[in-house]
Amino acid sequence: MNPDVVVNTYRTFVDSTNIRELIRGYDFIIDGTDNFPAKFLINDACVMEKKPFCHAGIIRFKGQLMTYIPGQGPCYRCVFKDPPPKDAVPTCKQAGVIGAMGGVIGSLQAMEAIKYITGVGQNLTGRLLTYDALKNDFHNIKLPAASGKCPVCGNNPTITELIDYEQAECADAQHGKDLQ
Repeated sequence: MNPDVVVNTYRTFVDSTNIRELIRGYDFIIDGTDNFPAKFLINDACVMEKKPFCHAGIIRFKGQLMTYIPGQGPCYRCVFKDPPPKDAVPTCKQAGVIGAMGGVIGSLQAMEAIKYITGVGQNLTGRLLTYDALKNDFHNIKLPAASGKCPVCGNNPTITELIDYEQAECADAQHGKDLQ
């Protein structure tokens, strides 16, 4: 391990009142959360603080990630406008997460941070990388350019304060049983 690496830990719940201050001193943010309210909060805070970040999501045997760099491509909210409504998407707790998927997608996020910080290679800005572990298949999907109409990163933002969304959970426990 690099002896110059410093790990800062925070024993606090992150919400709209403290996230901007927490991320302000960092060069690159990695979203390793497992729920939509946190993902939208991280996106909006990073956009407002002009911080690059890498979003990722995993469920069962599938994962995805994208990187936002201010002024260079769409943010998470440009791609996924609002948190999904209740019963639209099962939570990780309901559907299940394969631990190895966290390792695969988390390693790809770490590489996004390394590429950004070192200025080497091409980040996933403007692209969504998906991975299907059952098929061992990666897809690189070109995202639409930021249109300027995004409510948080657009030319005339309508979201100017952070929002603490509620976590919507599916009522149907059957979502967690189908692993394919």
